[in-house]
Amino acid sequence: MLSHVLRRRLGMSRGFSRQLKRGPYVLVNGRPAALRETVTAGDRVTLYVPPHLASNVRPEPVPLAVVFEDAHVLVLDKPAGMLVHPAHGEQSGTMANGVAYRLAARGQTPAAGPVTRLDRDTSGLVVFAKHPFAHHALAQAHARGQLRRTYLAVAQGVLAVNEGVVDAPIRRVPGELTRREVHAEGQRAVTRFRVLARTGAGCGTPGQCNMRLALPDGATLLEVTLETGRTHQIRVHMAYAGHPLLGDPLYGEPLPGILDRQALHAWRLEFPHPVDGRLLSFVSPPHADFARLARSLGLLRPKT
Repeated sequence: MLSHVLRRRLGMSRGFSRQLKRGPYVLVNGRPAALRETVTAGDRVTLYVPPHLASNVRPEPVPLAVVFEDAHVLVLDKPAGMLVHPAHGEQSGTMANGVAYRLAARGQTPAAGPVTRLDRDTSGLVVFAKHPFAHHALAQAHARGQLRRTYLAVAQGVLAVNEGVVDAPIRRVPGELTRREVHAEGQRAVTRFRVLARTGAGCGTPGQCNMRLALPDGATLLEVTLETGRTHQIRVHMAYAGHPLLGDPLYGEPLPGILDRQALHAWRLEFPHPVDGRLLSFVSPPHADFARLARSLGLLRPKT
């Protein structure tokens, strides 16, 4: 049966395949076909993605750092200070506005949507799906744990362990739009971390690191991976563990004049291609402000 082929070969859910009933989106040997139709070896199945899920984001010529692009996905390197998509009355200047402009300028339907998201002041890799089926396939991969995100973070204090897991539910703080907290009534959230480098306690004294930055408790460079994707998850979990991220104005202490954001960077992104299934892997080197902080603390090697 055609519906079985779509689910088994393309990983299509029943919900998405039901949308295909609303128009001539599936052809067998060049003619429209019902999903209950029987197909045999040698039949040619053509899938047209429904256009009705096109984005309503206003196209704007927002500069984008493109890491990878094909007909189905777009991987971008987000700068700190930019929203991934419009929110809370901010409808312009986001990555999504720039993506819509990029597609519209090529005569393509601006149906792209972000599959992964980052906080405004977190830098690094973000993937957009360029049509609804790609978005669906990547969301399915994410649910199966096949979409892997790895971050670099600089945390306050010297962690005593080399690796660990924070498994603690997160919810929105009642009465606040932005702030989150660990609470028994929250959604399950799991963060894994591994120590890459440590300073000594007292970092900031002469001969150790940048004298403008006094960190009596030292600092730790972490590699962080997510099993879930809650808002502010890494920031909330590290603060809960007693090691808030440096520069974090919500859950730690800001570092004015040194780092104007939390020390968090989406470093690596891996996922199966939504159509052919090949594994795609991308790396974004730490952005200049993050790297400058880490080098000044002796957590990254100086440039040669």
